[in-house]
Amino acid sequence: MDTNAEKFTEDGYLVVEDVLQSKDLAPLIAVISEVVDARADELYNAGTISDVFEDLPFERRWYAILQECGRENEVFGWHTLVFSEALFNLITHPKVLDVVETIIGNEIQFNGDFWVRPKLPNEKLTTLPWHQDSAYMPHTENDTHLTVWLPLVDVQTENGALQFLPGSHTAGLQTYHRVEGEAFAVPVLPPTSSHTDIDTLEMKKGDLLIFNNLVFHRSLLNRSDTIRWSVDFRFSRTSTSLDGLWHEAIACLARESDSKQCPTSWDTWHTQWQASPHKDKFV
Repeated sequence: MDTNAEKFTEDGYLVVEDVLQSKDLAPLIAVISEVVDARADELYNAGTISDVFEDLPFERRWYAILQECGRENEVFGWHTLVFSEALFNLITHPKVLDVVETIIGNEIQFNGDFWVRPKLPNEKLTTLPWHQDSAYMPHTENDTHLTVWLPLVDVQTENGALQFLPGSHTAGLQTYHRVEGEAFAVPVLPPTSSHTDIDTLEMKKGDLLIFNNLVFHRSLLNRSDTIRWSVDFRFSRTSTSLDGLWHEAIACLARESDSKQCPTSWDTWHTQWQASPHKDKFV
């Protein structure tokens, strides 16, 4: 077992630095920017805003638009809005799959679950409490489902870094309940791990975070004046059942052992999407 796999097995998560270059992330950032362009034009044409803020940088513009019209994010992440070939190419990027392969081997399926997340300054909606992903993915606690999380801007504690409890995945899925005022179910008992320290992950654009579906993690409040943009998606071994998961309809093979290539084309995935309910259910 290599060093990365050993660390992942022990902690339940792993940060790998400099996996991607700016040119790898640029196509998806362009897609997001086009969405912001379109939303700005809609609001401007409706007389809701008096400026589309086209001169502001990527990490500031959407927030400025929302401030201008007195609105906040309505959802915790973008899904349908960012469905694109650029997204597909990032999900199936060989360098991303190389990291996934070190954890689960070279028979890899993309689980169909993806989100682009604009984490706004001082926003409660995207400030997630301690949780395990399997709490929101029924019947996944007995299999390995990996989340790959990519920052699209540099991430520090100030703008909403993720925090992890290393080793907390070894205790299995905990019991969750709903608490008034919280958008997500939370664990009944405070999470603990075999380690004493909370690990706050400050990351650079181009770094990659991969983590287990049972490891406890949370997202801090963004105390900066810029947006913390990120994208995440999930993988598992090809033999892993996805029955009952809302995103099963757009799951696809991402890598096969014989060729170490992605056997699914963009056209094939696009056809799956068109036949699924996803394009009509999510923002």
